[in-house]
Amino acid sequence: MHILLTAFEPFGGNSTNITQEVIQALPEQIGEHLLHKRVLLVSFQRAPRVLREAIEQQRPDFTLMLGQCGEGEKIRLERYAHNMMDSRLGDNDHDCPTEEIIYPEASAAMMTTIGQSLHALCASLENEGLPVTVSTSAGLYVCNRVYYEALYLGQKALFVHIPKNLDLDQVIKTLYSLIHQLL
Repeated sequence: MHILLTAFEPFGGNSTNITQEVIQALPEQIGEHLLHKRVLLVSFQRAPRVLREAIEQQRPDFTLMLGQCGEGEKIRLERYAHNMMDSRLGDNDHDCPTEEIIYPEASAAMMTTIGQSLHALCASLENEGLPVTVSTSAGLYVCNRVYYEALYLGQKALFVHIPKNLDLDQVIKTLYSLIHQLL
């Protein structure tokens, strides 16, 4: 199975991004699953184009997107992407959209298409002692923008937010288990 795995470059004055560190640490293959890795720009306009190109090139069976969030104790499995962009602080291109609709003809929100209950998946990961939780929204920043793009393109996809302060080894262990349970 082919998995498109995305991460982001640093943003907001950070010199690193845990998601970029994670995909650099992961191998090119987990079990029978081939990983096609892409680091996306933190740009409302350019990130979706890079994602779309990667999807067209790789034709993945599944798209797993990683984004960095602030401090926290748990990795968040995101249920919804919203058809809106909004940011007071702006992206790395200094773009600051205000309640801007992504696709006027599309639905206000789209739900993950993993084909199973997020709560059941979360419970299974928690039973392994892994730090995960279900979240109802990927926010309105660039993370949400690429999540909405993937779902709009009909991808089987999930977005995962990783707190920047989590231990890298724990995050990698969680992603290994997540990939095995999703696919």
